[in-house]
Amino acid sequence: MKKVYLFKLKFNTPYGLRVGGPKEDISTLTPLKIGQHYVIPSSSWKGIFRRTTEVLITNPNHFRGHEGEDVTDDGSLDELLEAKGLENKNDENVRKERKRFIAMWNCPVERLYGSEYFASAVTFSDTLIDAEINQRTHVVIDRKTRKSEEKHLYSEQIVNVNSVRVKVIVRDRIDDWIKTLKFLSEFGTFVGGGKSRGIGYAVLDWKESEYAEVDGLTRKIMFKPLDELKL
Repeated sequence: MKKVYLFKLKFNTPYGLRVGGPKEDISTLTPLKIGQHYVIPSSSWKGIFRRTTEVLITNPNHFRGHEGEDVTDDGSLDELLEAKGLENKNDENVRKERKRFIAMWNCPVERLYGSEYFASAVTFSDTLIDAEINQRTHVVIDRKTRKSEEKHLYSEQIVNVNSVRVKVIVRDRIDDWIKTLKFLSEFGTFVGGGKSRGIGYAVLDWKESEYAEVDGLTRKIMFKPLDELKL
């Protein structure tokens, strides 16, 4: 069985957050809520982590969709390529698509978070939050004059929470994943809206986060501090 990693990650959110919910009132920005809990959906977490990994790799080929990227088609991925119907190397269009597949397979972002050819190697949980709301009133600023616009007041509901947690399963590219975690622990990121006001600023708490290795079906899973992870 290929080794799989489980993570319990804690993010400190000193200024609260708001992941946008439905606009029932056009003058009020509300957070997403399911039942009695405010929610950071798994799709939001995936986007946050994906953007962070993209910042780290700074690969222009990734942002161009790996079109025309120079890669070596050495046959090592033939089994995967055949499963995608890309076995005919004599067809010029197939050769181009094979190279794009290989480029994506070698890209940390595509491998971790998925591409049009293969699924994500990372799975995120939703985060449910039980907290109070702070409601703040703002005024719309005209970007040209930099003055407030008359009769353009709106309210923003901020989830008053100091930390949030997310569970993650990682099945591949663990080195690139750990680099992403270290970046988030040093520089942080933003969750949801209100970035210009500092709302949603989140920093990974390395000391309070945990991981576990799974390399068998019967062994008991033991979580350890993230500091103890040795690759």
